[in-house]
Parts: sequence; C-alpha cells; structure tokens
Amino acid sequence: MSFYNFFKNFFSKPHLSSNDSKSVFDHYFFDSKYYLHPNASIENFSILLNISPDQLNHISKVYYNCLFEKLLNQQRYVYFLDELNNPINANLSMESVIKLCGFQNEEKFVKYLNEIMYMNKVLNKY
Repeated sequence: MSFYNFFKNFFSKPHLSSNDSKSVFDHYFFDSKYYLHPNASIENFSILLNISPDQLNHISKVYYNCLFEKLLNQQRYVYFLDELNNPINANLSMESVIKLCGFQNEEKFVKYLNEIMYMNKVLNKY
C-alpha cells in the first residue's frame, strides 16, 4: 500500500476509540440482534461498523473472550434455547426455529452443537 493510499484511508475513514468501538459493537450486535441475520459475518459486520475484521476480532476477544465467529454462534445458540421454550413457537418445526435464530440451515446448527459437545468433552477430561 502506498503512503498516499494509507493517508487517504486514514483521513477518509472515521476511526473510533476503543470504548466507542465497543459501545457501537454492543449496540448493533446485542441490542439490534445482528447475530440473528442468517448472512451475519465478520466481513459484513466490519463494513457496518466501518472497522476492520481484525479490530472486530480484537473487541470480541478482549471483551467477550472469544473470536467474533464463536460469539456469533454462541448468541444464536442462547437465542435458540430461549425460542425453543417460547410457547409461541410450539407449532414451528425445529428447522424453522433454527433459522429464526440466525443459523443458515440445520447442518450449520448441528456442526456448532458438535463443536460445543467436543469442547465440553475435552474440558471435562481435565
């Protein structure tokens, strides 16, 4: 990257302080429930917040002790558990509830469940 492009990007993009970035992150991710969007990704969220994917991972790691992708799936799973117990959803299929929670399909949901079970198994060994 040339110095011209560096300074052009530096002055043209608003840069948020760490505290500002975290509050904007929290607002969009938690308050607006960004994680429920099936196409939610670190790339799309970084564009929305106008910060780099590395900065997003840094915020996620520092404040939530995990990378962005894991936080995304954790929040989807927590929401899934809430919605599963919601009487309004009693007549919905499991696939519908899974999609309601932001997972793209059952396979991605099952993959995440397998990751959770594997981690629990590993942690219980020690």
